[in-house]
Amino acid sequence: MQARIIEAVIDTVAAHGISGTTLALVARAAGVSQGVLVFHFRTKEGLLAETLRRQNADYRRLWQAALTRSDPLARVLGLIRTDYSAPVCSRRTLALWFAFWGETAARPICRNLCETAERERALAMEEAARDLVALYGGPAPDLLARSVDAMTDGLWLQMHIHGARMPRARALGQALDHLRLMLPHLADRI
Repeated sequence: MQARIIEAVIDTVAAHGISGTTLALVARAAGVSQGVLVFHFRTKEGLLAETLRRQNADYRRLWQAALTRSDPLARVLGLIRTDYSAPVCSRRTLALWFAFWGETAARPICRNLCETAERERALAMEEAARDLVALYGGPAPDLLARSVDAMTDGLWLQMHIHGARMPRARALGQALDHLRLMLPHLADRI
């Protein structure tokens, strides 16, 4: 039942934003009573925090799978492809991510959860970039990692704002084109 409730939160936040999300809307979308929500999550804040925790955990499981590859270029490519995969990068999930990111200044729990998740993912990209540059050469590893992640953040924003005019496949293609510019000597492998 909790999974169904979390899915209802995602749908509700995607449709109404965080300020427009109420326990009543979530309960209706999940097909449960508001009392069930209060029993399991206590407050709207608790419900939102648990949703963000689960989204972060799901994302973490996906990007960590990319780190199992031995070749550092394959790890970087795996991290990038994960960022444009359907579970991570749909209109619905992008709306949720942007809603939570927009709340980081006002909600300490969102700030803490987002900062922790972002830091861990950034460190994974930095390590993969460091290994890649050590093996194949290229720009400074921290520049490569920050550049790739900044491109993803920008493309996610374009996808969120422009919707169907910026489909996931096009965004992934642009991210890979950017990586080819950063690593021209590896362009034929990207």
